[in-house]
Amino acid sequence: MMTMNCKEKISALFSHIEGFRAEKMTAGSKFRLAAIVADVTELSEQLNEALQRLRQEVVLDADEDVDYADLSEQVLTMELEERTDCGEEIHEQTRLVNEGLGMLSSVLSEIDEQLSRHHKEEEYARLYETEKRRYMNSGTSKRTKRDFDEWKENMNCGNPSLEDMEDYRLEKLIHMFEKGVFDDRVKHMQRARRFPDELDFDQVDENHKITKTPYHHYAALRRLVVFKDGMLVVDPVHVGQHFFASRKEANAKAHRTNFLKYMHKISMAQELYEGLKMENGRLNVLRTAEGAEKAEGLNMFAPAKQLKVMLGEEWFGIHSTDKRFDKAWTEQFIDRLMASPHGREIAIEWSNKKKRDFLRGCIVGLLKEGGVLKGSMDSIARSTGVCENYRTFSKYMGQSVQEPYAEWVLNYIKE
Repeated sequence: MMTMNCKEKISALFSHIEGFRAEKMTAGSKFRLAAIVADVTELSEQLNEALQRLRQEVVLDADEDVDYADLSEQVLTMELEERTDCGEEIHEQTRLVNEGLGMLSSVLSEIDEQLSRHHKEEEYARLYETEKRRYMNSGTSKRTKRDFDEWKENMNCGNPSLEDMEDYRLEKLIHMFEKGVFDDRVKHMQRARRFPDELDFDQVDENHKITKTPYHHYAALRRLVVFKDGMLVVDPVHVGQHFFASRKEANAKAHRTNFLKYMHKISMAQELYEGLKMENGRLNVLRTAEGAEKAEGLNMFAPAKQLKVMLGEEWFGIHSTDKRFDKAWTEQFIDRLMASPHGREIAIEWSNKKKRDFLRGCIVGLLKEGGVLKGSMDSIARSTGVCENYRTFSKYMGQSVQEPYAEWVLNYIKE
C-alpha cells in the first residue's frame, strides 16, 4: 500500500465532493454524484485490500506520514445533505455517497487499529526475512560481496588468518555504529552492559563519530543478535521488531539498509572464520584418528546406522518433496555415501562425539539443498529435534555446502 497514493486519492475525493457542494443542481448532478459513489467505492476496496494484509503482516511504510484515525474523522465530515426537493434519483445517489463515506471511514479506522495491534513473533520474523530478501536482491548486496571478495584476495594471497577475520569483523561493527544505526537507542542509555568474553572495543582508537562509546552501540546491537560459538547471529524476531518500532525515526530506511549491509559483511567473515577453524579441527581429528584407526579399526557401521535412524523418523516424511524419497531410498543413499571416497572421513568425524550433531545437520542441509526436503531450514531443524536449540541445527544445515562431500551428495540426488 502506497500511503502517499492513499492521501492523494482522498484529497482528490474531498475536492470532488467540495466542488459538487458548490454547484447548483442541474440535470447532470445525478451523474456527478454517481461518479463520486464510484470513486468512494474504489478507494474503499483498495484500502480494504491493504487492511487484509495488515491483519496478517507487519508493514513498515503503512503509516508513513499518514494519520488514519484523523482521516477517518475527516471522511465523515464530507457527508452530503440528503435533499428530498431535487428528485428521487438525486436523493438516492446522495444516500449512496454518504453510505460509501461511512464504509471508507470504517476501513480507515480499522487500519489505524491494526497498526497499533500486538504483533506475533512469526510476523516480525517474516518482516525481517522480507527486508533481508529485498537487500540481497539489491545492487548494494552485490557490491558488498564484491568488496568482501577483494578484501579476502588481498589478505595474505587470498588466505586471511583467524586474526585478520576478527579484525575485519570489529572494523565493520565500528563502521555500522558510525553510520548511526543505533544512535536513537544509544542516546537514551545511561550505562552500557559489557560483554567481556565477546568483543574487545578497548583496542579501538577514540572515535569522535560515535556518540558515547562503542560499548553502548554494541549493547544496542546485542538486543538484536545472539553471540553463539563466537559468532554474531541475527535473531529474526528481535530485528523485525526493531525495524517496526524504529520505522518513524529519521533515516529509518537507511539505518535498516546499513544494518543489513554490515551484518552481511560480518556473516561472510564469520563463515570464512568458521570454515578455517573447522578445517584446522578436521586436520587435528584426522591426525588423531589415524593412529586410533590403525590400533582399533575404523567404525563405519555406527554413523551409517545413526544417520539411517534419523532419516527414518516421522519428520522426514512430513518434509519430503516426493514419495519416492522413502525409507529404502534414504538407506541406500547412506550406504552409498559411506561406501564413497568420503565415507572414511565421515566415520572419522563421527568418532568425535562433539561433531555428530554437526554431521547430522550437514546431511539434512544437503538433502534440502538438493530438493529432497521442503520447508525453511528453521522448520526442518525444529522438526528433527536433534539439537535442544533448533537454530543451532539450522546453522549446521546452512554450512553443509562447504563440506567436502557436498558435491557428491548433490550429484547423487541429481542422478
